[in-house]
Amino acid sequence: MKKFPLLLLITVLTFSTKAQHNAGNSGKVLMIVSNKAVSAQTGWPIGVWYAELAHPYWVFSEHGYTVDIASLDGGEVYFDQFSDPEDESRYAAFDYISLGFKKDPVKMAQVRNTLRLSSVNPDDYKAIFVCGGQGPMYTMYKNPVIEKFFADFYLTGKPTAAICHGTSILLDTKLPNGKFLVDGKRWTGFASAEEAYADAYVGRQIQPFRIEDLARKMPNSKYECGAPFSAYAVRDGNLVTGQQQNSGAAAAELVIKALEEDRKRYPTYVLVHGAWADESAWGFVRNQLAVHANVVTVNLPAHGIDQTDGRGIGQADYVKAVSKTVKEQPGKVILVGHSMAGMVISKVADLLPEKIDKLVYVAAFLPASGESLNGIVDHFLHGKKLDIFEFNQDYSLIAVKKEVLPAVVCADCSQDMKDALVKYHRPDPLKAFNDKVMLGPGFAKTQKYYICTKNDNAVPYALQQQMIKANAGVKKVFEMETSHLPFVVQPAKFLEIIGQIK
Repeated sequence: MKKFPLLLLITVLTFSTKAQHNAGNSGKVLMIVSNKAVSAQTGWPIGVWYAELAHPYWVFSEHGYTVDIASLDGGEVYFDQFSDPEDESRYAAFDYISLGFKKDPVKMAQVRNTLRLSSVNPDDYKAIFVCGGQGPMYTMYKNPVIEKFFADFYLTGKPTAAICHGTSILLDTKLPNGKFLVDGKRWTGFASAEEAYADAYVGRQIQPFRIEDLARKMPNSKYECGAPFSAYAVRDGNLVTGQQQNSGAAAAELVIKALEEDRKRYPTYVLVHGAWADESAWGFVRNQLAVHANVVTVNLPAHGIDQTDGRGIGQADYVKAVSKTVKEQPGKVILVGHSMAGMVISKVADLLPEKIDKLVYVAAFLPASGESLNGIVDHFLHGKKLDIFEFNQDYSLIAVKKEVLPAVVCADCSQDMKDALVKYHRPDPLKAFNDKVMLGPGFAKTQKYYICTKNDNAVPYALQQQMIKANAGVKKVFEMETSHLPFVVQPAKFLEIIGQIK
């Protein structure tokens, strides 16, 4: 019979049911909308135009951003009647994206409870986007609160956008040097020809003034227009503007492009899951970490959704996958490994020291050169065998017995989390546990940090301390009173610690 692995347990991670792929992975965007007002021209109640919120919201969500909605006063906002795809006028009946937005109770809860702009921390957002509609001409034009918020955000260099009548704020917004924000800038907004057409459609003047008429009188303004009611958006540096209600998605796509270019301002974390897990392991912390960072997760071969046959997969395959991801990032990365992944990130740092800013071990194996994971555990257990594993017929795959899995891995998890652990458990390649990791000067010179888990039944605290003591290169050690999954049971504390590793 082949030798059983002697590991106490390596990792297992969380639950695909708790981590919706892509949603919020990229950070947060703030969309700013008008509160309800009454038009002095028409007597209509006015506010935000459905498409100018729904369409860019969709674009941002599709690119992995969480969207928050704010207004000057906070609370419930009003949608312009003609923009409602279910309005009896049928003016926007073709707008299925807005119809879907309207039918989504989560989205409707957001527009009933918008954030008060003065309570928003702009540092929590990677971009802002001011929506139009009929309301902004009354609620935002010459409003010092939104003008200052918009100008201050613009001065950070982060993508700053406004569309349609929301661009009325740019007619008066100035920078600290006294110049208009749009001085020398290409920008657009609701065109005078479009205003005239809208006035004719309803048989009266709708707006108190026309943005284009005033814009063309501004000194050094490079205001421009596209074809009437076409999807037209302009980007000049980090300023993005859109012409009217049909330009929301086009403006949002320009913001996305600017956000990609802006990635360099944020640290990049590459997160590597452990054994019997996949990239969804980080679902409890990834979105919040992405608020002030770029976050990339690696799904190791033969794990999770990857259907590679695990027989014969070893450390070299894991290292190759992580190295590929690290190389794809434009600068250095903070490489984070949980449990078994400590072996992987150690080798990646040795191979690519120029790409690694820091290594962070989370209840992870921290090897010396020439050690295997099973060798480390065997030494710690003094040869004692554990009856917690089961194998396939040729002993190429290893699983944890499901009856002991929750107690060993996550005794402090909720019952639904424990159930999910068992449900999604998949056998791991045994070869990876026996492969020795050879390390050299690249690994030695890389800064290392360790997050210990004091109530760990999988990689015991004593073993963690033993590995840290044996590796003099660990710069700082943090401790958490949790089981093997600190980012699951105490995500806020985990993020607090990650934030201290600079």
